[in-house]
Amino acid sequence: MTTPEETISRLRREEFPVTAEKAWFNTATYGPLPASNVRAQHALLDGMMRGVSPPGLGHWWEGAAEVRGKVGRFIGCDPADVALLRSTGDGIALVSLGLDWQPGDEVVLYDHEFPSGVYPFLALQRRGVRVRFVEDRGRCRFDAADVAAVMSDRTRVVCVSLVNCYHGFRAPVEQISELCRARGAWLLVDAVQAAGILPVSVASLGADLVTAHGYKSLCAGYGISFCCVSPRLRECLEVAAPGWKNIEDAPFIDRQLDYNLRYAGSARRYEPSVQNLAGMYGLGASIDLFQSTGMELITDWVLGISRAVTEAAGAKGYRAASSASPEEMSGIVSVEVPGGDAAAVCAALAEQKVICAVRDGRLRISCHLFNDADDVERLAKALP
Repeated sequence: MTTPEETISRLRREEFPVTAEKAWFNTATYGPLPASNVRAQHALLDGMMRGVSPPGLGHWWEGAAEVRGKVGRFIGCDPADVALLRSTGDGIALVSLGLDWQPGDEVVLYDHEFPSGVYPFLALQRRGVRVRFVEDRGRCRFDAADVAAVMSDRTRVVCVSLVNCYHGFRAPVEQISELCRARGAWLLVDAVQAAGILPVSVASLGADLVTAHGYKSLCAGYGISFCCVSPRLRECLEVAAPGWKNIEDAPFIDRQLDYNLRYAGSARRYEPSVQNLAGMYGLGASIDLFQSTGMELITDWVLGISRAVTEAAGAKGYRAASSASPEEMSGIVSVEVPGGDAAAVCAALAEQKVICAVRDGRLRISCHLFNDADDVERLAKALP
């Protein structure tokens, strides 16, 4: 029977060549592409170059349907609920642009949220919509009671990240979902720092919309994302970007000049034009890799690496700001730098090919399935 260590060793060797040169602790900025992802993209691009596989109906329709099916199995939803978009923000914008907002409506956000989850709602202030923030207050976490405290009878939407990009806190989305259901608010979840590392189950989360760009923990590159939009939410969302491809009759070339503005009933209604096809197939390949490896193995492995990183950094005097509670951990470990010069430490690590990032004044060390004990030891030795 293959051990987890043997599985990870094989993946490092066969899928993640970056590990031969660098200790890559920067997935929260950019997840390296697996070799299988690159092969999937290259297959399409090579065909386009040679004229043997031009982009057409097979890719626009059957290919997209195949990838939606993979996403559906990966996050536990009906493929009909999946839209293949460009970015996490595109998914959030479906609600900011498509809901029937009224003056006095409110949106609840966390005050250390990534901007793509904030600006779409700040833009609604000109329409009289109020944005209310859950305050971090130096805790690097929040709970459902904090969310409840800023909700009111005018709260229409709560939007949170499943995993926070600055300090790695895994939010109590399940409890927040119960609040939203009880108070009649929509729950939107940004899963870009979770999908591919932690389990992302639409049903378990209880979210109305789950969105994730491919280029971080999905290790799928730029310009492709998935967005699951529940049927209940679709009933309330106007299509903000009408295009030829989100029309019900779009697959039928002989109907193109009918100009029948009837949107698809599925989440395809939010796909106005042809996707980044190479990226789309790459996303499918990355999901295949995670599925075949097993999300339980991946989650256990990554959280183990995160704990090891926390211990190794702590032994060198770097205090972790990230939560150590098992249910609140993720692949991101954020540490306070003695003396406060996180940028200098990050640069010193990079000189030794240990790649991290600086966020919110701290050193951010972000892990994935391709990190191992040798990477942790390399990090520990390189830390000033």
